[in-house]
Amino acid sequence: MEKYHIGQEILKEVKAKYPSVAAFARELCKSSSATYEIFGKTSLDTDLLLKVSKLLDRDFFREFSEKCLNGEVVVEDNDMTANRVNCLLPEDELHVFTPYNYEMVFEEYFLLPRRKPLVAFCGWKDRGEEACVKQTCVIGENIFGKGMVRPLRFNSKNLADLEAQIPMLTSIPQKAFVILYNGSGLQNGYDYVILLAEKLFAASGKHVVLICSNRNGVSITNGKAVYSSNVEPTFDTWKERIFACVLDNCENDFVYNRELYNAIKGRGYIDAIYHCLFEKDEEGAQQYLAEARKLSTFKDTVIKSDVNMERHQISMLEVRPEDKKLLERYNPRVSMWIDIIKETGEIFDWEYSILSILLGNEA
Repeated sequence: MEKYHIGQEILKEVKAKYPSVAAFARELCKSSSATYEIFGKTSLDTDLLLKVSKLLDRDFFREFSEKCLNGEVVVEDNDMTANRVNCLLPEDELHVFTPYNYEMVFEEYFLLPRRKPLVAFCGWKDRGEEACVKQTCVIGENIFGKGMVRPLRFNSKNLADLEAQIPMLTSIPQKAFVILYNGSGLQNGYDYVILLAEKLFAASGKHVVLICSNRNGVSITNGKAVYSSNVEPTFDTWKERIFACVLDNCENDFVYNRELYNAIKGRGYIDAIYHCLFEKDEEGAQQYLAEARKLSTFKDTVIKSDVNMERHQISMLEVRPEDKKLLERYNPRVSMWIDIIKETGEIFDWEYSILSILLGNEA
């Protein structure tokens, strides 16, 4: 059983009930930095815990005491406390965020001890990279002070200027840099600009955010499905030397295209759940279902209910009209229904749907 970590339980509530950590910190009458330290704690003093419980409308006293009595509480980790807590940007993991929760990502990065640059792949065709730069600077200035975040803009033709400016940039009073790179990642990927961001970070000792365009998609070439993306190859190359995340747009294009390709190749979440249930692996199916629920494209609809059972229609994505004809030949599993026993949450019965069924054709 996973140990109870009170700081991270508090973070979950903050993410669910507040637009940002800064907003919660204001209600708590603490700085954002001090608030992030709370998320790394495995115990809190009673006055602070009482105030947090009231603000979040959740009885952490009762939870904590019960877990203590059962021996389920995490023991204080000095390294975690010293380095605060890395809640949204764990090492070696690519996270995808929507425009509704990206603010916490930048807040956390600016409040973390400086260790490496943050590379954010932006897919906001509904807002644009410029808006992302401006908002990121505002978030940083809320922490460091007005004018303490320096925006920089470069493209593939003038990256040498960035390299030449590094000595000068290390001496200015600003505490963070936000670099917008308007350039292609096709020739050398983003290797050169990331390397320069890393050099600026190492030379200045300041936080460095690099914002690059994110483009991904699925196409059919010579009868085969092909997935193209700037993000994954760059992440695979640089993951040990950067924090990385994707800032998806309101239409969830990045997640949609990636999950669509996985479904075509038979590697989607519906496939995984289906195979687990076919092999009578209930635990595995529940684990994949829990992971799938985190997808921004995931949908769960109760289509039938009685005293004992609920029938859920779950889907990893709704195939867009422009993609349906393209994908008929593959019949990917994108949806299924499952009967769940209300009392236990166990899956009682199930049946998957392939694309041809959703289109009204014969399977």
